Amino acid sequence: MNLRPYTQFYTSIFPFVAAFALVGIIAFGVAYGFLFFLTIGLGFGFIGFNTFYKEQWYTYQNLGITKWKLFKTSFIYNLIIGLPVFLILFLLISFILGDFSLT
Repeated sequence: MNLRPYTQFYTSIFPFVAAFALVGIIAFGVAYGFLFFLTIGLGFGFIGFNTFYKEQWYTYQNLGITKWKLFKTSFIYNLIIGLPVFLILFLLISFILGDFSLT
């Protein structure tokens, strides 16, 4: 399986996903920002790709790659990239600010 088209697609949607995750981190905290990065941010990445790079869908269709395959591999890339980054960010913030308890 050639991973190059999947990686190219992910690099196209990553700015949209990262921007939405950053907004989630600022508004709701690191934990919810990570959840936004994995779930809702990926949906916004697809919307952004469909808005700005709509004609590139045909390239992936000609390669035999469906939107569902692109979504699944993008989700896996998000896990591989996002888990260590947000874990380090969470630990860094917990060392700087201290306890995260709300009570």
